[in-house]
Amino acid sequence: SDADKIAGKLNGKSFVVQRQASETGQLYGSVSARDIASMLVDGGYTVARNQIALHAPIKMIGLHTVPVALHPEVEVTVTVNVARNADEAERQARGEAWRG
Repeated sequence: SDADKIAGKLNGKSFVVQRQASETGQLYGSVSARDIASMLVDGGYTVARNQIALHAPIKMIGLHTVPVALHPEVEVTVTVNVARNADEAERQARGEAWRG
């Protein structure tokens, strides 16, 4: 099915989101399911906002695992790398802990 095709390409992918944040890593705002859905669509994936199984908006810098329910029986996870800049995103992707 289409969901299986998308799942094969999408599962385990990582997406970087840049946001302003305080010294403690608290975002000035948040990353919502709508933000994640539009990021996936921009990346060429067919995903609707209601398929992003994010229970609460992301409000901290770091790597966040987000489930995406493509179909009632097909769920994948993506990693959302929330950082203040590309440098910080790269360090987090390499596994270096965020130091607040």
